[in-house]
Amino acid sequence: MHPGVRQYLNVLLGVLAGCIVCHVNFKPIIKDDPHCLIRNVSTSERKPRILCYLNTYPGNYEKKAIHVQNTWARRCDRHFFTSTVKHEKLSIMMLNMTEPEVRKHLWVKMRKILRQLYLFADEYDYFFKADDDTYAVVENLREAVKSHSPNFPFMVGHKWHVLCPGGYFSGGAGYLLSRAALKRIVELAIDKHPACPTIDEDKEDVKMCLCGQAVGVRLLEKFGETGVSLFYPYELQRYFKKQKSSKFKNDRSKNVFPYMRRDKMGFSSKHISFHYVNDTAMYITEFLLYYLDPYQPMTNSSKAMRPSA
Repeated sequence: MHPGVRQYLNVLLGVLAGCIVCHVNFKPIIKDDPHCLIRNVSTSERKPRILCYLNTYPGNYEKKAIHVQNTWARRCDRHFFTSTVKHEKLSIMMLNMTEPEVRKHLWVKMRKILRQLYLFADEYDYFFKADDDTYAVVENLREAVKSHSPNFPFMVGHKWHVLCPGGYFSGGAGYLLSRAALKRIVELAIDKHPACPTIDEDKEDVKMCLCGQAVGVRLLEKFGETGVSLFYPYELQRYFKKQKSSKFKNDRSKNVFPYMRRDKMGFSSKHISFHYVNDTAMYITEFLLYYLDPYQPMTNSSKAMRPSA
């Protein structure tokens, strides 16, 4: 072999060997810990992680809970039905209750639930409480929390301005706890703070707000960028039944009825939840939201019928 060629090959082999050594030595640094991506990205830049916990009892597993799981609950990052008996199809957070699962023992049940949730406090950003007859649009909930921080202690839901100073959030419409709020309530309030009730009775939603406020959890009423409440404590039919009045009759000649305008309704297109939704309505709502896709583009006549605002 020509000496020049041999010298060239030796240099080339040396470079290749050096590259291999560098690759081996620096591979762990380049690959990095898979969790680093999470740690280096703020919660405002990644998808907020939401755990949904849904209050139920064994008698409602087949009547209500299964329909919640078949529809909206599967869009949470994780969901649990909170009760005392396992079910082959439902994800149950098992509770060790010495009292029967009835309304008058709801607060002792909720305290047990919160202690169980605390075990997941560092895995999720937000914790959404709902009932087995609540319907929630999880995508809208996830979008609304983007303008907030899970490290700020707050609760939000439909606020009733009665029963306790500052009001309380409807448990049926669902309320949201930030991670910081959950930690404060469990670490500082439940069975520890004198302003956090220990009396075993119903109205867990009232007591949640009392305990939260006692340890500096802020109760937000307006959520997201809409300026209106995004949680509705009744079924949607209730609203429209109230609206079927003289207003409908007087304006029947017009293309757009005033009560169908969002600015007249008091609802936002970013609405989050409804309460008292039966099993059939669960699937109807699911169909209308996720399967019905109106044909576009709109004709002039259909544009005229389109609700304003």
